[in-house]
Amino acid sequence: MDTEMRNKLEQEACFLHIAIPYDKDDELITFDDGLMTELECDEEFVPPMLNAEDQLLEFLIDLKERKVVGWNYEDGYLRLWAKVCDAGTYTLMDAEKNPLCQICGYVPNKLIPPLEKGFGDYIELAIEADGTVNDWPATPDLSEFIEEGQAPKSVKTNKWHRAEKALWRVKDLHLNKEETAWLIEQLQSV
Repeated sequence: MDTEMRNKLEQEACFLHIAIPYDKDDELITFDDGLMTELECDEEFVPPMLNAEDQLLEFLIDLKERKVVGWNYEDGYLRLWAKVCDAGTYTLMDAEKNPLCQICGYVPNKLIPPLEKGFGDYIELAIEADGTVNDWPATPDLSEFIEEGQAPKSVKTNKWHRAEKALWRVKDLHLNKEETAWLIEQLQSV
């Protein structure tokens, strides 16, 4: 990344938008109430950051305040643990929430907890009742965005990544010709 872009990110980045694919039956994403009681996603518990239409968990974090913007979880503390399997979109935004730079795939764990222990695959956010994210760095490390960031794209491009993952799962089923033909027919009717 050129020096001009580096300076722009360091001076203008105010928010981080996180969008990760979500399926309520996915065991790689869990929520708990701080007492290590796992919360089952059903009618009683719907994750507060759920974008059901796009099947994403989406939230915006104020980098200076270290808070989730618009946090509205009535039960207070919530811990999110996710193994995102290289499928998230992480977008730095300016004060007007215009996208500046984006990383798709690996979690930028120099910024997002667990800091440097997430190996690019894990997110662990402990969010207090007021939206404060515990363990969020006081001084944001934007180095991964500076080194690897790209021009921002629509978050909905994650749908293509999810479709690709689904196709790989189908490939692993070793379907016969009849089953493959049926599957193709079903996909064409969508």
